[in-house]
Amino acid sequence: HRMAQFRTRAFENMTAVALANYAAPEANGHSVAFDPIAFGDDGSRDTLVVEAGEGEGVFLATFDMTRVRDYRQRETMGAAFRRPALYGALTEAGVRPPFLRVDRSGAPFA
Repeated sequence: HRMAQFRTRAFENMTAVALANYAAPEANGHSVAFDPIAFGDDGSRDTLVVEAGEGEGVFLATFDMTRVRDYRQRETMGAAFRRPALYGALTEAGVRPPFLRVDRSGAPFA
Protein backbone atom coordinates (compact mmCIF):
# COMPACT_ATOMS: atom_id res chain seq x y z
CA HIS A 1 0.00 0.00 0.00
CA ARG A 2 2.70 2.49 0.98
CA MET A 3 4.80 1.65 -2.07
CA ALA A 4 1.85 2.42 -4.34
CA GLN A 5 1.38 5.75 -2.55
CA PHE A 6 5.07 6.61 -2.89
CA ARG A 7 5.09 5.70 -6.60
CA THR A 8 2.07 7.97 -7.03
CA ARG A 9 3.88 10.89 -5.36
CA ALA A 10 6.63 10.63 -8.00
CA PHE A 11 4.03 10.80 -10.76
CA GLU A 12 1.94 13.56 -9.19
CA ASN A 13 4.93 15.77 -8.41
CA MET A 14 6.76 14.89 -11.62
CA THR A 15 9.98 14.26 -9.74
CA ALA A 16 12.23 11.34 -8.93
CA VAL A 17 11.84 10.04 -5.37
CA ALA A 18 13.80 7.66 -3.15
CA LEU A 19 12.81 6.04 0.13
CA ALA A 20 15.31 4.37 2.48
CA ASN A 21 14.12 1.78 4.97
CA TYR A 22 15.93 -0.06 7.77
CA ALA A 23 17.10 -3.53 6.84
CA ALA A 24 15.69 -6.68 8.46
CA PRO A 25 15.30 -7.51 11.29
CA GLU A 26 14.80 -3.85 12.36
CA ALA A 27 12.31 -3.42 9.51
CA ASN A 28 11.73 -5.18 6.22
CA GLY A 29 14.24 -3.36 3.99
CA HIS A 30 13.09 -2.89 0.40
CA SER A 31 14.29 0.69 -0.04
CA VAL A 32 13.06 1.98 -3.40
CA ALA A 33 13.43 4.73 -5.98
CA PHE A 34 10.89 5.75 -8.62
CA ASP A 35 11.03 8.16 -11.51
CA PRO A 36 7.95 10.13 -12.61
CA ILE A 37 7.88 8.95 -16.22
CA ALA A 38 4.72 6.84 -16.32
CA PHE A 39 4.39 6.88 -20.11
CA GLY A 40 7.09 6.08 -22.65
CA ASP A 41 7.17 5.94 -26.43
CA ASP A 42 5.47 2.54 -26.32
CA GLY A 43 2.78 3.36 -23.73
CA SER A 44 2.70 2.82 -19.96
CA ARG A 45 5.90 1.84 -18.21
CA ASP A 46 7.03 0.75 -14.75
CA THR A 47 8.48 3.73 -12.86
CA LEU A 48 10.54 1.57 -10.48
CA VAL A 49 14.23 2.47 -10.80
CA VAL A 50 15.63 0.27 -8.03
CA GLU A 51 14.32 -1.88 -5.18
CA ALA A 52 16.64 -3.25 -2.52
CA GLY A 53 16.16 -6.55 -0.78
CA GLU A 54 15.71 -7.09 2.95
CA GLY A 55 19.41 -6.91 3.83
CA GLU A 56 21.79 -4.02 4.32
CA GLY A 57 23.58 -2.53 1.35
CA VAL A 58 24.24 0.46 -0.82
CA PHE A 59 21.91 0.71 -3.80
CA LEU A 60 22.31 3.38 -6.45
CA ALA A 61 19.38 4.85 -8.31
CA THR A 62 20.33 6.50 -11.58
CA PHE A 63 17.82 9.02 -12.90
CA ASP A 64 17.95 10.29 -16.49
CA MET A 65 17.26 13.94 -15.71
CA THR A 66 17.19 14.94 -19.38
CA ARG A 67 14.41 12.43 -19.92
CA VAL A 68 12.59 13.61 -16.76
CA ARG A 69 12.76 17.24 -17.94
CA ASP A 70 11.50 16.25 -21.39
CA TYR A 71 8.63 14.34 -19.78
CA ARG A 72 7.70 17.39 -17.72
CA GLN A 73 7.53 19.49 -20.89
CA ARG A 74 5.06 17.17 -22.63
CA GLU A 75 3.02 15.70 -19.76
CA THR A 76 -0.49 17.15 -19.59
CA MET A 77 -0.45 17.68 -15.80
CA GLY A 78 2.52 20.02 -16.08
CA ALA A 79 2.74 22.25 -13.04
CA ALA A 80 -1.02 22.73 -12.77
CA PHE A 81 -1.35 20.98 -9.42
CA ARG A 82 1.98 21.92 -7.84
CA ARG A 83 1.88 24.10 -4.72
CA PRO A 84 5.50 25.08 -4.02
CA ALA A 85 4.45 27.72 -1.48
CA LEU A 86 3.51 24.83 0.82
CA TYR A 87 6.74 22.82 0.40
CA GLY A 88 8.51 24.59 3.26
CA ALA A 89 6.60 22.42 5.73
CA LEU A 90 8.45 19.40 4.33
CA THR A 91 11.78 20.78 5.52
CA GLU A 92 10.76 22.04 8.97
CA ALA A 93 12.78 20.54 11.81
CA GLY A 94 9.92 20.43 14.31
CA VAL A 95 7.64 17.43 14.68
CA ARG A 96 4.06 17.89 15.81
CA PRO A 97 1.26 15.46 16.71
CA PRO A 98 0.13 13.11 15.32
CA PHE A 99 3.63 12.45 13.93
CA LEU A 100 5.52 12.16 17.21
CA ARG A 101 7.32 8.81 17.32
CA VAL A 102 9.37 6.89 19.85
CA ASP A 103 12.09 4.33 19.21
CA ARG A 104 12.07 0.77 20.58
CA SER A 105 13.33 1.94 23.97
CA GLY A 106 10.45 4.40 24.30
CA ALA A 107 12.65 7.47 23.78
CA PRO A 108 11.35 10.12 21.37
CA PHE A 109 13.11 10.53 18.02
CA ALA A 110 15.07 13.78 17.84
